[in-house]
Amino acid sequence: MSLDLADLDGVDGAEILRRWKAEGLAPGFAGLIGFQVDAFEPGEARLVCPVSERHANLMAGVHGGVMAGLCDAATGCALLSQLGPDERFATTDLQIRYLKAAPVSIDRLVVEARIVHKGRRMAVAECLVMSGEDRIHARASASMMITPLRR
Repeated sequence: MSLDLADLDGVDGAEILRRWKAEGLAPGFAGLIGFQVDAFEPGEARLVCPVSERHANLMAGVHGGVMAGLCDAATGCALLSQLGPDERFATTDLQIRYLKAAPVSIDRLVVEARIVHKGRRMAVAECLVMSGEDRIHARASASMMITPLRR
C-alpha cells in the first residue's frame, strides 16, 4: 500500500505525518533516500535513514547531499506537524555545517529537527544529523515560507 498524495486534501500536517509513519516510507523523495518518519510531536520530528552503499560519496562516506536532503526533510516534517489543513510550506533556505564524516559502514543516521520560530508566514528550524547519541555529523538550520493552500 502506498500513500496517495491526492488523498491529503483537507488533512492537517500532523495527520499527514501519522499516515507517513504508518506506511513506513513517505512517498517521493523519502523513498529515494530511504528515510522513515520515526517520531514527531508539535514542532519536532525525528527521521531515521538506514545507510547503504547507495548513499556513498567518492570517499566512502555518506554524501553531503544525502545529509542536506535529510535535514530539509526533517525540518519540513517538524513544521508540517504544526500546520493546519489549509496550509502548506516551502523551504526558502537551508544552511548546513558538516562536522564529522559519516562512513557508509554505519548502521543508520538519525535526524532530529525542531522549530525555533513560527510566525504566520515564516518558520525557522534547527536540525542535527547523528549516528549515535554522541556522534553529531552535521548541524543545519532552515527557513520555510508558510502559504495558504490554493485550491
